[in-house]
Amino acid sequence: MNCPLSTLNSQLSTLLLGMMCLMCCNEIQAQNQATYGYDLSGNRVRRVIELPLRSQSAEEPAEQKVFSEMLKDFTVRIYPNPTKGDLTVEIQQLPEGKTAEIRLYSMSGSLIQQKTVAGGAEHFNIGNQPAGIYLLRITAGDSSTEWKIIKQ
Repeated sequence: MNCPLSTLNSQLSTLLLGMMCLMCCNEIQAQNQATYGYDLSGNRVRRVIELPLRSQSAEEPAEQKVFSEMLKDFTVRIYPNPTKGDLTVEIQQLPEGKTAEIRLYSMSGSLIQQKTVAGGAEHFNIGNQPAGIYLLRITAGDSSTEWKIIKQ
């Protein structure tokens, strides 16, 4: 004999499991977002992709965001943003012999740090700066990009 309460519990469990799966799928799809930049002629010149970065450290939150942008000649990845002080800027596919200028400004326009790199990962420590919003400008040849960095 089938108990109506047992059948109802089974149906509710199935319904709840299905709803949880849908919520997880929606969250996964929403994590990777792309935005595009265009020049005056309507040509796409950059693509920015926001990716989750999972931290292995017990001190840091379990999930941080990586911001990635593809310009004409190279790719830039910045993480974590927001940051508590340590910021990594990766420049990939920079043509041989080309360098990139990375400058970090306060919102008042003061230059905080400046580095010239030939690609790879560069680390910035802004732990001694007050919490707020900073501007990161990366220039390589005729390509440049600007990023808003949030210091917590």
